[in-house]
Amino acid sequence: MMHRVAALFVRIIPVLILVSLGTAFLIELVPGDPAVAVVGAEGTPEQYAAAREALGLDRPWFVRYFDWIGGLLRGDLGRTLVPPVQDVASLIASRLPVTLEIAVLSVAFALAISIPAGTWSAYRYGRAFDRVASGISFGLISIPSFVLALMFIYLVVFTPESVTVLIVAVSATAAVGLASAARRNNAASTARERRNRILAAIGILAVGVVLVLVMPDFPRQGFVRIGEGGLGENLRTVALPVLVLGLAESAQLTRVLRSDMSTTLKDDFVLASRAQGMPTRHILLKEALRPSTFSLVTVAGISFGRLLGGTVIVETIFRLPGMGTLIVESVARKEFMVLQAAVLTVAALYVLVNALVDISYLYLDPRTRHVRV
Repeated sequence: MMHRVAALFVRIIPVLILVSLGTAFLIELVPGDPAVAVVGAEGTPEQYAAAREALGLDRPWFVRYFDWIGGLLRGDLGRTLVPPVQDVASLIASRLPVTLEIAVLSVAFALAISIPAGTWSAYRYGRAFDRVASGISFGLISIPSFVLALMFIYLVVFTPESVTVLIVAVSATAAVGLASAARRNNAASTARERRNRILAAIGILAVGVVLVLVMPDFPRQGFVRIGEGGLGENLRTVALPVLVLGLAESAQLTRVLRSDMSTTLKDDFVLASRAQGMPTRHILLKEALRPSTFSLVTVAGISFGRLLGGTVIVETIFRLPGMGTLIVESVARKEFMVLQAAVLTVAALYVLVNALVDISYLYLDPRTRHVRV
């Protein structure tokens, strides 16, 4: 097992080399001249030539690439070309935590929704809950994230009273539906199931009341770091971006888990557990969930990697100083030092996450530990 883990991490090195090399080559294809941003639009050809020589832009791209690699091995990512000049490492260090926080919280929020929703949809396959969950998932998948962001800004920031009404209406409707189902004289429903429905109705009402009472005033845009305003203020500023991105990702994860788990529930070992009289909770959580999470973990890892690259439109809407906006700004200015370092950082985190996903398979299915790589 340790040999396989080591082999996975060794494979990361050539991937990162190819990513950095490809980035350096593609930067040369981007139109524009950093010397113009340094000298100004009114500069003379001699001034532009002197600026290119001072910045090393008169040398071939592969020479600059190998110089950059040498600095990288020494822990030096260089300095920005366009004023204000600053260390690239410091610039990335200020942007990366924003993207990491948004990505981690968004994926965690998506999993917190998709695991119970997908599990129960698979168990109630084709019934009312499954149809409602599937409809909501398809709706969220079809809505672009920037449209969802604008909708939340309008509802939560500009018309917060409409959110209160919506929460109360949804909570009351769901609670009344569950309570009505519990009161029906259904021979197939046991007393325990009816009691659980009543408790679920009370719980939904309680959650709705709590949401209405504790809902804060969300800012339209901006980002407050933990060291500047504390954890509470930081979470308040990232709540809407996390909600937007988490809901968008949860729809796909719910569909993936529902599909895999509905198949797992038909397997012989699950049918045997049912025949032995195992409770539903045990069957779903102990027997069926773990072998059904392969695709879920894979898609979650891909989603996390995609969010690390930065959802530029969402970052722009909420004015988040993340890696996405940094990469776009670097392309516009042709800041090849910043762009190479930023892309390499995102790529390193992406392949690291995917390596951890591969390692998680060893835990999810012990049979994979004996597969040779």
